[in-house]
Amino acid sequence: MRAQILITLILLACCALFASLGYWQMTRADGKRGIEEQLVASYASAPSELGAQAAPFSRIRAHGQFNPQFQFLIENRVHSGQPGYEVIQAFDTANGLRLLVDRGWTGTNAGRTQGDAPPAPSEEVEVIGLLLPDFGVGVTFEAELTKKPIKAWPAHLQTLDLETMTSMTDANIPHMLKLRNGEPGALSVQAFELPMGSARHTAYAVQWFGLALAALIIWIVLARRQFARKRTLND
Repeated sequence: MRAQILITLILLACCALFASLGYWQMTRADGKRGIEEQLVASYASAPSELGAQAAPFSRIRAHGQFNPQFQFLIENRVHSGQPGYEVIQAFDTANGLRLLVDRGWTGTNAGRTQGDAPPAPSEEVEVIGLLLPDFGVGVTFEAELTKKPIKAWPAHLQTLDLETMTSMTDANIPHMLKLRNGEPGALSVQAFELPMGSARHTAYAVQWFGLALAALIIWIVLARRQFARKRTLND
C-alpha cells in the first residue's frame, strides 16, 4: 500500500513539474516572439539617433569615432571553416556617449600580424547597426581576467561578456551596436540571430507537456490496474 502511494505521489509530482516547465517555456517563447516582432519592425523602419535611453533591438544611427585604445578580440570564432576573431571596439559619439561596437569577424591568417585586426577608420564617421543587450549567455570572463589580467590592447578574450567589457572601457551605453555589412569599420558581419528563438522554446514546451501527459497516463493506467485488482479480490 505504501509503495502504491509513493508511486502515485512521484508520478503526480513529475506531472506537475513537467507541466510547470512547459508553461515556463511557453512564457519564454512569448517573450522571444515579442523580440522577433520588434526586430521585424525595426528593420522596416528608418534608424533612430543614438541616445542614452536607446532601446535594445532597435536600429540605431551613431555619429562619432572609433576609439583606437579599447579593442577586444574574441578568440575561437570560426567562419566557413576558418579560425578568427570577433572584433569589438569602443566608439565615442559626437554627443559624448561611448558604447561598444561589434565590427564583425576577421580571420587570423589574412596576411596580418598574428593577433591583430584591420584598423577602423580614424576620422569621424556615421555608422548604422542593431543595438543589442547583454544576453547573459555563457560564462563571464571575470575568472579569465583574474588568471590573465589584460596588460595590453587589443585584449584577447575567450568569451564575450558585455557587462564587464562595458565597465572596463568606461562606456555609458550598456548595449552593443552590431554593425551592418558595408558600414565604416565593418568586417565580415553575420546576420543576427537570437540565442534561442521562440520556435525552439515552443518545441521544448511541447516536449515538457508531452512528458507531463505521459506521467499522467502512466498514473491512470496503474490506478485502473489497482482498482481492477481490488475488484477481483473482493469478488
